[in-house]
Amino acid sequence: MKIRPANERDIKSIASLYVNNHRATYKNLLPAEYFENLTEAYAESKWQAYIADKSNRVWVAEADGFFLGFAASMPDEELTDVWYLDSLHVCQKARGRGVGTALIKAVGRYALESGFEKMSICIVRGNDKAGGLYRRLGARHYKDFEGKLSHSEKLLWDNLKIFSESL
Repeated sequence: MKIRPANERDIKSIASLYVNNHRATYKNLLPAEYFENLTEAYAESKWQAYIADKSNRVWVAEADGFFLGFAASMPDEELTDVWYLDSLHVCQKARGRGVGTALIKAVGRYALESGFEKMSICIVRGNDKAGGLYRRLGARHYKDFEGKLSHSEKLLWDNLKIFSESL
């Protein structure tokens, strides 16, 4: 498996995975009206703008030329010196094979190498599988909050040096 920075050629794959995973993962966790505007066209526009923003970073996981998933990240808008893991999505067929872990580690290494002190992620309450993965990789509860569409939780990695072990 190879982890590399995303580029314009990845936008369709990223957008498609984003839409499909949101529909599957959050169908019972988010209101139905959220999904009305969740289209491929919307997602392509969203991810094109995200990748174009030079303060953001997006990584893609691939193997044998096949797209396996992506991780998107940016400076945390709430906390100082914290890098925010904004989005992590792995293709259904690639789950359980370490793709998510590899992407999280790539983001964590970037945060560490870029001088950030911590890394954060927000998860929708009820997305227990994702929360379990983040906790196994060292994240801890920071706070609960009411998001625009859901009850959510913010997790924090206090020690980014754990990501340097796989350098």
